[in-house]
Amino acid sequence: MNRRNFLKASSLSASAAMTASMAGLGALLNSRNAQAAEEDYKALVCVFLYGGMDNHDTIIPYDTEGYSQWSQIRSSMLSNYKIPRTRENLLPITSSASRFGERTFALPPEMKGLQQLYQQGHMAVVGNVGPLVEVTSATSFNNDTARLPARLFSHNDQQSTWMSGTTEGAQLGWAGQLNDALIQSGQQSVNTFSAITTSETELLLTGEQTTPFHVQGDSAVSLDILDETSGALQAQLLSHFSGQNTSQGAIIQRDLAGKINQAYQANKLYSQALNSTSSSNLTMPNTRLGRQLGTVAKTINARSQLQSKRQLFIVAIGGFDTHSGQAQSLPQLQQMLDDAILGFYQNISALNLADKVTLFTASDFGRTLAVNGDGTDHGWGAHHFVVGGAVNGGHVFGDIPPASFNHQFDAGSGRLIPTTSVEQYVANFGAWLGLSEAELATVFPNLTNFAERPTLFKTELA
Repeated sequence: MNRRNFLKASSLSASAAMTASMAGLGALLNSRNAQAAEEDYKALVCVFLYGGMDNHDTIIPYDTEGYSQWSQIRSSMLSNYKIPRTRENLLPITSSASRFGERTFALPPEMKGLQQLYQQGHMAVVGNVGPLVEVTSATSFNNDTARLPARLFSHNDQQSTWMSGTTEGAQLGWAGQLNDALIQSGQQSVNTFSAITTSETELLLTGEQTTPFHVQGDSAVSLDILDETSGALQAQLLSHFSGQNTSQGAIIQRDLAGKINQAYQANKLYSQALNSTSSSNLTMPNTRLGRQLGTVAKTINARSQLQSKRQLFIVAIGGFDTHSGQAQSLPQLQQMLDDAILGFYQNISALNLADKVTLFTASDFGRTLAVNGDGTDHGWGAHHFVVGGAVNGGHVFGDIPPASFNHQFDAGSGRLIPTTSVEQYVANFGAWLGLSEAELATVFPNLTNFAERPTLFKTELA
């Protein structure tokens, strides 16, 4: 990594480091408080799917009538799948919800691992989630009487809205603000390693007191030249990059040098923590997503050294903008998602942390039920997965509208008008992390516009 890229990454990682003294950072490797953190540890992991994963090809109608209707609408595309999307090849998931009547659902054939997790009670499906300002129907949408999220169907804006509640240009994400609230309530101390991203994605984890810590591979951002040198040369280079010879009168230069130096030290401590924790039994698929979730698992395994009672992670992959060639690209992406999530859950279970770690999916939006030839176009609501030992698994929450057109939640071409808002969906995670309803209402101001959120966690049923 060259100096310019290091400066960019350091400025992202360093703000959190600036909130603690170097003595405080050093204390992160002190195990004095490790037991307390261990007993009350929780981690939340977001898997963001850039481009908009096709909800209609993720939760597929399985009852005879529903499948027949779905397959007729998509007939021009279905013949191109390597593993045919015949009803016999689908993976049924059970649901006892009376609201679905005779309707049943299945996963695509590439998602055997997720079917297994669902059937074992370790995964839930949340149907038709998306950005909303208020309850909206096809009538209010078509009559222009509904208050709508800004810039619907735009990639950048809807990615930002999912992460922050507002369009591109937002500064604070809801997960970062949840961590801020945990700090303010005394449930979490300011900690450099409480919010970690393995990708370029940082908005979700950014708060007033929370700054994402960037990780590449199994280590924090570093300068290759420092790792490849030693002795006097390394010391001279480190002195240069940390600005130790900066003029005392140059305030901005000193502040920047201080941030870079503290970021360097934080990165070093992170790498030391992972290196001092055995990860030989943690194995993950060697894919883009598998490697990222593997890093998350290793970081969670080093939780005692990193000393954060609550940790928030985001990993991300792209490729879901399937306007064309969907039958070729989407199954491969679904297979990658399935392998990585199953492997991650198995690793977390092996660490006896299944009930302390929750993984969930998010994406720009869903896609149209209608096909455009060999692909689908931008949608709105979509179906998502929530995985973990604390999850009230084996259930479909929310709604899954029928695979048809012109119903009360069709915004046109089978674009689903969400029936569960993003705020309803993610407020569950804030409650699970330990925040009160009043604290959640501050982070999610539109919550009062909707009915009660689904009970995604077993603790909510106690």
